[in-house]
Amino acid sequence: MKRCLPLCALLLVCTPEIQAQMNASPTAESATAQEAAERIDRGLMHDYRLTSEKRVNYQRNPALPELPAVADDTTFLRRACIDLAGRLPRPDEVLEFIADSSPDKRAKLTDALTREPGAAEVRFRMLAEAFRVRDYDFKTIAWLRQATAEDRPYTEIVAAMIGSWRKPSIDEGNAMRAAVETFYTVLGEDLYCAMCHDHPFNDYTEHNCYALAACFTGQKEMRVPLDYKYPDAKPGEVIQPALPRLGGGWLRDDRDKLMQVVQWITEDDQSKRFALVAALRVWSGMFGMPGQEADITVGGVDDAPPWHGIKGGENPQHYHRSCFSGSPRGAATWIDLTINARDDFSQAPKLLIEEFLHCGGRLGEFQRILARTEAYSRSGIDYTWKWRDCYLAPAPQIRRLPSEVIWKTLTGENDAQLPQVPQSGHVLRMLGRGTREWTDESRTPLSHELVRFMMNGELVAQTTAKAGNAEGMFLGLLGREPSDNERAAILRTAASDQDVAWALLNTTEFMFRP
Repeated sequence: MKRCLPLCALLLVCTPEIQAQMNASPTAESATAQEAAERIDRGLMHDYRLTSEKRVNYQRNPALPELPAVADDTTFLRRACIDLAGRLPRPDEVLEFIADSSPDKRAKLTDALTREPGAAEVRFRMLAEAFRVRDYDFKTIAWLRQATAEDRPYTEIVAAMIGSWRKPSIDEGNAMRAAVETFYTVLGEDLYCAMCHDHPFNDYTEHNCYALAACFTGQKEMRVPLDYKYPDAKPGEVIQPALPRLGGGWLRDDRDKLMQVVQWITEDDQSKRFALVAALRVWSGMFGMPGQEADITVGGVDDAPPWHGIKGGENPQHYHRSCFSGSPRGAATWIDLTINARDDFSQAPKLLIEEFLHCGGRLGEFQRILARTEAYSRSGIDYTWKWRDCYLAPAPQIRRLPSEVIWKTLTGENDAQLPQVPQSGHVLRMLGRGTREWTDESRTPLSHELVRFMMNGELVAQTTAKAGNAEGMFLGLLGREPSDNERAAILRTAASDQDVAWALLNTTEFMFRP
């Protein structure tokens, strides 16, 4: 194992290549980002064509659907403002963008959006969801907001979230939970079955799981269960901290255990799986969850059950009652994803890893690269079974608006002023904000409750009461000017401004990202 770096060195490390990028001129930065975007586009198109040929020649299925045309300017503007800055475009912004005839206006727009304060809040929320940051963790909230505002490298964020001041407070000292959730969050590997038994189809054993949990115990011992059934340890035996089979091994006693875990994740693991998971998490925020053929939130979702409610038992060191029957979280499709297998000829996932690492693992910079791709400029698609086997479709999926954008539109308030986990019954909870019991738990449900809220909710009534003129509302809510038919309909029905506002808020065009 490489020599373990102390925390301060991990937080300050910067390769010459990354330092050169940081010192580069805006023109050079733009050229570098554009070249990276073009490489990703080539990989996406390679996989698209390869998958389509496989479907026709080997599976006797129809070819993949044809790629959609390039989205018009108003669609692209609305999408980029929502995905990157967490807001709807302003009316003056819409008119200015439509009038701009420069060929690089989309790149300039997305570059500017990724530097807005709202963009930093989007990245903060993504990481807070991933690392399950709660309201009592004031220091972590402040540090993570600063880190996303400064677009610090992801390796630095991982080091802080796993191996710094959070050590005593991670999951209230529950080492098993901290280990399993960390593995899920950072490496996209599922150890839940391994908490209670050796699963025949899982790469990790119960012994692996308890050895990893021993890395999170501090000075305390970790013991295997009293009813442990496998020959690699005796029931109730103390187990030594060790890293699972992604290339790790036994930990050294003379170095901080969690910092050795961080080094293994970010440096020693040759697969760079942490970079794949981080890149796909950013991708899902801009393109939709890759490879997910059905929206599991249609019909609404309930709050996820408490973590201990799933496993049962009062002793956090002993999980034996049951295995998960289904994940209560957002069902990320990168969990246990395998790349670099002999029969894997895809290029796009590997290119995402490469470009994520090349830009220093800075989430904002990686967003800027993805926003420059041709794939992001295309019209949205309805990702159904017709796209099966095309894991990274080269076009964004049509998705519901984020909860925070709906809240901001209706109240004019920034959700950053609210608790990380609002109380049960709060509008944000109904809109999909999770409890932070689980990694990536928040969703964007489509439900009768949402329809009732938009049609009859008090917040919607307050918003429509303050409505401006129809022209401005079309620009502010839908990101475009009204058509001639829409103007005629308003005149023909003598609709009031409040009526127009209510009608626009209840359109699918408002509720979905194009």
